[in-house]
Amino acid sequence: MYERAGYRTLLGRIRNNVRLYIRKQLELPRQEIAEIIQANVGAVKWFGVALAFGLATLIAFTVLVIALVAALLQVLGPWAMVAAAGFVFVWFIGMAALTGYRGYKKLELRGPTRSIESFKETVRWAKSRLLGRTAS
Repeated sequence: MYERAGYRTLLGRIRNNVRLYIRKQLELPRQEIAEIIQANVGAVKWFGVALAFGLATLIAFTVLVIALVAALLQVLGPWAMVAAAGFVFVWFIGMAALTGYRGYKKLELRGPTRSIESFKETVRWAKSRLLGRTAS
């Protein structure tokens, strides 16, 4: 009725189980890294806004320098332009700092901890089962 499986069959099953196990072990870090990236999408958006304000700061600084040069060439009229350029410059610096800080607070820098713990657990299990050592 039931035949005992031969070595070839047993080795084939072991090989298939090992392949499946390795595939699952490689799948976990991919999934965990995808979750980490998804969690950091909000932070990246805030960094993008901060970058936009940083570029606007450079533009405002350029306008300020141009206004200062224009003010040196004329006596009184352009000083209103200088004050406006300075105000915009300071405002953009503040907005860039605020949005950059908000993006930094939303940022989650961590490795795939579940995958690392799973691998460590597998190593402990293998040591205890295959080598007869106690898990440490």
